[in-house]
Amino acid sequence: MLITNNFEAICTAAKISAQNMVKNGLYSRFGLSDNARIEKAYLGCIGELAFEEFLKEQNIQYKTDNTDFTARNSDDFDFLINSKKIDIKVAKKSTKSNPSDGWTYGYPQEQKPESKDYVIIGWVDFNQKQIGFYGWIAGKIISEFPVVTQNTFAGYDYKTPNHEFKWGVLHKNFNHFLKEVIS
Repeated sequence: MLITNNFEAICTAAKISAQNMVKNGLYSRFGLSDNARIEKAYLGCIGELAFEEFLKEQNIQYKTDNTDFTARNSDDFDFLINSKKIDIKVAKKSTKSNPSDGWTYGYPQEQKPESKDYVIIGWVDFNQKQIGFYGWIAGKIISEFPVVTQNTFAGYDYKTPNHEFKWGVLHKNFNHFLKEVIS
């Protein structure tokens, strides 16, 4: 599923949101500089805002966790839909090829995937000005995958231990997700 409408507006709003999150005490898991923390939060905000746009287009009622990072330094979920906690995870697309089932994704162990009902996995392509959502998976299933410190597909080191899985295990039918899974 691709989100191509309002790419620039989503990015602008995401930058403001990321700056505010860091300014208000968003937890830094990696000891990064404020600028690096903003860039990391920016990517996540893009994914969340794009998914929110999709939910609005589908007339899906939802709540967001508007954590005050001055009081608590992380959120519990990105979206709450019919009592189901949804976490949105996107990565920066750095290849010309489209995502495939062979790609691997690492979900940080310390973020306790089992505490989320579902996780939506996607990417941001700044060259094509697209945000894509490849699929979804139950958080409990993620927690059953091995914990590794290096991405087995691309070979880069993770900054923290991650439950890693192939994109091929993701469910890709978002209509099924909206109508059957979270209804």
